Amino acid sequence: MTNEIYRLYTVSEIESLLGKNYFYKQRIYRLASSKKIVEFSRKGIAVYMASHVIGTFIKELELRIQDKFPELDVAKLRIFYDITKEKRIVVDGLFGRGISVNTDEENEEDLIKKIKSIIEWLGDNYEIPIESIEAEEEQLIDSAKETKDELAKVLPEEVFWVRLDTGIIEGIEIKSNILISLPSIAQFVGIRTNKLIEWISRTTFSNFVLSAHYRQIQGAGKPVPWKKGIATGLTPFIPFELLPEIIVALKQSRNTPSYPEKAEMLYELAQKTLSAVGLAVSGNKDKAAEELAKIGQGLGLSAADQIIGLFKQYESRDFQVQTTKEFNSKIKSLNLDYVTTIGKLTFGITGRYPSQWKLLGTVRNLPKIVTNSSREVMRKLEPSDSVGMAFGEKSFTKDPDINEAVETGKQGKNFYERLKKVGLLD
Repeated sequence: MTNEIYRLYTVSEIESLLGKNYFYKQRIYRLASSKKIVEFSRKGIAVYMASHVIGTFIKELELRIQDKFPELDVAKLRIFYDITKEKRIVVDGLFGRGISVNTDEENEEDLIKKIKSIIEWLGDNYEIPIESIEAEEEQLIDSAKETKDELAKVLPEEVFWVRLDTGIIEGIEIKSNILISLPSIAQFVGIRTNKLIEWISRTTFSNFVLSAHYRQIQGAGKPVPWKKGIATGLTPFIPFELLPEIIVALKQSRNTPSYPEKAEMLYELAQKTLSAVGLAVSGNKDKAAEELAKIGQGLGLSAADQIIGLFKQYESRDFQVQTTKEFNSKIKSLNLDYVTTIGKLTFGITGRYPSQWKLLGTVRNLPKIVTNSSREVMRKLEPSDSVGMAFGEKSFTKDPDINEAVETGKQGKNFYERLKKVGLLD
């Protein structure tokens, strides 16, 4: 879902993707007509970016809440579309609670009714806490929005992170090569920065903290002088792989997040990403091996501890050519129809038939030597699809079950994309 919201869809496709009852056609057309949603054209058909639709619906909801419930400070709420559990609009931080609607079954009216019920139940006897945001934190968040990288499609843009060129700094091992800013985590889940840092300093997480000045982090091409631990005047960071553990421990402490739904969403995003790249959230080598084994088993791989190397192998042209030769030999030995079999496998994994891939290559003006082969077109335009095909062909060669091969190919493609996003295949 994370990547899908950045693509173009017809209104019918948006209804199916985001939830037909909440994101219904007539409202999308109405908002587009009033220029609140940007309309694009694809082959003469109006299409829209799903992220634009979500953003506009959320803005409209904010205005409605502000008008309907003037006693609420909308700036203290966090309203978002859940990209982890899918098809939910969430209003977080409402008296320290989160409420949501299933967008396939409920609409904005249902959400307004839920808010009204919460206010009637708790509103008169509850004082909304006011959180302060320091100027330095706001600058960090602004700089995060300007960062251009694939990980931005995994983590929310409000969470500030930096990529490292080395996995060890000041004796601290960072398995994912990613550091996450503690102040941005604090703002995201609704905790005062000083409270979060004080709590971290009293836990074993403090052993993994690295600090630097945010202006030096933004410096062009200069090495950042990191310091181990929490240092006065510097911004503290924590390795990305520890994020799920921190969220769980935080929710069990007295420092309860003001935005519990956002904390849960951050946990889900981090946990799924780390599982996909085979990193245990604790950094423990035994647990890391266990995570790798789970992924390896799901893909039919035995050398789980070398999974990153295996994915690099699967993306190489020489390896893919070899799997295709083995696949072709298997089809011939079983006396199967090649065109039908490869068509089912290719469409099942990539969503396009071989002929459609060749046509796409021609449309993109690729050389004829490339457009003569659907796989060569994939390798040029969509490497993840060619990796998925390699997994599917390998699976079919071992066990000629086309449905199983398609599922294995789709899994391989998905894990490959995850690995690429966090830079582990660069």
